[in-house]
Amino acid sequence: MAKDKDLNFEGALQQLESAVDRLEEGSLPLSEALDLFEAGLKASNMCRTHLEQARQRVEVLVAESGGTFELTDLDAENESES
Repeated sequence: MAKDKDLNFEGALQQLESAVDRLEEGSLPLSEALDLFEAGLKASNMCRTHLEQARQRVEVLVAESGGTFELTDLDAENESES
């Protein structure tokens, strides 16, 4: 198994989803639930880091091509369309 720091976005997301699924079952002993919660937080932070790195890379690529980069809040767009 890859070390946590070596996980790509998809691997970290899979770990997070697995932890959430198991926690939602609600039948775990407290110590195991805490371990899963901790693992989920680590996976969430890895996902956040990968997304931030991707955002920075997109900014650089757009700037290098002479364009401008503007973040759009997709949730806000979807709410205004409703």
